[in-house]
Amino acid sequence: MGKKSSERLVSYPGHLVRKHALRRLADVFQVAEASLSWEDRFGEELKAAPTTAFRLNEFDMIDDDIKWVADRLLLQQMACGDLVIHTVEDYCDHMVCCSHLNAARVAEVLKLPVATGKDVSPSS
Repeated sequence: MGKKSSERLVSYPGHLVRKHALRRLADVFQVAEASLSWEDRFGEELKAAPTTAFRLNEFDMIDDDIKWVADRLLLQQMACGDLVIHTVEDYCDHMVCCSHLNAARVAEVLKLPVATGKDVSPSS
């Protein structure tokens, strides 16, 4: 039995992933977490600073998050325009979906608590 098959799968509750996804957006856009609404749209309510050759802007950081946690199928859907993240809710839903596909990457991006067992306690 290989190392991968002997590792225990980690599962994060959806509400925990959403909470940390909101926190990530608040940190990136430098706004209060409580001020974010599910309907807030990137480019409308959530604005980014202009990009420079030396610094990523907020949209670049969020786009990197979205692509980093996605699997090949989701990346293809994004490339074809079949999956587009427009709102805070879309971003959070994407993170929840991807937490089932690639929990380690989602945990890294959202700074989720390190999981040692099968399920992670929602205490964070």
